[in-house]
Amino acid sequence: MSDSAQDPRGERDRHPVWVAMGAAFVGTLLGGAAVWIGLHDRDHMAPQVESAQVEPEPEPVPVLTLPEPAAPRESPTVIAGDPLDPGDSPLVRAIAATRDSVVSLEIGGKVSGAGVVVDPDGALLTNYHVIEPVLRAQAAFGEGAAVLPIARFVDGRARPARITAADPDEDIAVLRLEGEDRGQGERERFAAAPIGESARLRLGEQVFAVGSPVGFESTVATGVVSALERTQVLANRQLPVIQLDAAINFGNSGGPLFNLRGELVGITTARSSRGEGIGFAIPIDRIRLFLRALDEGTRGRSGMVGVQLDVGSEIEGLLAPFGYHSGVTVAAVTDAGPAAVAGVRPGDVIVAIRGRRYDELAADMNGRFEFARLFGETIRGLLAGETVAVTVVRPGGEPGTETGDGAGADGAGVIELELTVAAAGVEEQARIDSAELLGLQLAAEGTAPVVSGLMPGSPIFGIRGAAELRGATIISIVGQRVTSLEDLGSRLALLREWIAAGGQLRRISIGFRSADGKELQTAAYPLWTH
Repeated sequence: MSDSAQDPRGERDRHPVWVAMGAAFVGTLLGGAAVWIGLHDRDHMAPQVESAQVEPEPEPVPVLTLPEPAAPRESPTVIAGDPLDPGDSPLVRAIAATRDSVVSLEIGGKVSGAGVVVDPDGALLTNYHVIEPVLRAQAAFGEGAAVLPIARFVDGRARPARITAADPDEDIAVLRLEGEDRGQGERERFAAAPIGESARLRLGEQVFAVGSPVGFESTVATGVVSALERTQVLANRQLPVIQLDAAINFGNSGGPLFNLRGELVGITTARSSRGEGIGFAIPIDRIRLFLRALDEGTRGRSGMVGVQLDVGSEIEGLLAPFGYHSGVTVAAVTDAGPAAVAGVRPGDVIVAIRGRRYDELAADMNGRFEFARLFGETIRGLLAGETVAVTVVRPGGEPGTETGDGAGADGAGVIELELTVAAAGVEEQARIDSAELLGLQLAAEGTAPVVSGLMPGSPIFGIRGAAELRGATIISIVGQRVTSLEDLGSRLALLREWIAAGGQLRRISIGFRSADGKELQTAAYPLWTH
């Protein structure tokens, strides 16, 4: 079980910016997402950056596809309810219906966590940190020499499991059970948990977790949903999790969270180290989209919604009549992009993200920039297909004249919108990775990696003479030639993966060609590792 640990900019000239993870650059609103690790497709060890070769765009990886949620059902009827039995309840029936799909996971003879079968062929979900010791052993001694996790069912059956995919940022791993040969080409089939829809969870709804706390296998812990879309909890601080008040302890990690219909709605992942009765689970909807991204080859891509933000526009006079104190103005909206489809318009002022206001921020330039940074970080943490609710104030509205949807007759006022996030394209991802890792804004137009500006707060921003990089083209990185944004993106993806795997590299070699044709090579360019 993972214990969660919670751990001034000057005035700028008025200018519109494209925001991503606190970074301003021209392009689509992007974020960054850690590259998944496919253990059978690439070495788990960090890449040797100085000798990294160009890799093609990741191919789709058919790991596992979770079924889309069905219409809400009644409680499981595996064990029929008995109105004359005082011990009978929806909870009791749900536990009985799901217990055969839950396993304890042992590594080297010791219980390390739990898992849940989600496919009759033996696909199993758990946490990355539960099986991380196996990954480290595989990296050090080879896959053949490493001890396989052992999945133990409630009836005592023990089956080895192989890791097919794992992602430290999502804290999710997919394993495949090695079922017994039943003869005539038939393999063992397993009881699989029904897949639910975490978006249907409500505050106060009763749920139960199953795991192996401190080695006590198949232990059930009940509680209620305490909060939804809680962020700033896990290492990936933008990953939204379910908060619950069930007793979660070491050994619960990777185990299932069920609703009273016996549907899998989350994977238990962490508890608060600073209080009791504060546990967290990764929503099954998030896991479904993560697996879809693997299948579609978009894992590692940033989220995007397609808005241009203007941190230079004054907003205090517009917001005050509506009771808001901070926000940021939308300068432009990409045609047919997620924001445009949701109804966002140029001139709207975003004032709340996921229902959260940021009244602690001022309406001045610094506050607007910080709001834009927070918005970018939120988008960064989302996968393609996830939704994010935003509140905007639209100019022209008058307080007290809003309709039911918050908008006045002229479409102005306070409006609630829901944006469905899309995945960034290859070149867009290169721009966001350049901003996040190098602190370099790249030009929005063209296919060449031309520097258009420096990211405030990045290591390169404070170096004397760095301003001369504006207009320069990146021509090499870590000793490898760069001829396009796609080239650069391939190399930066390797860097990002290396850092995510724990690499401590802080400086790299980069070559530039200035606008007047002069070449500059630096062997100690500082990385921005945040």
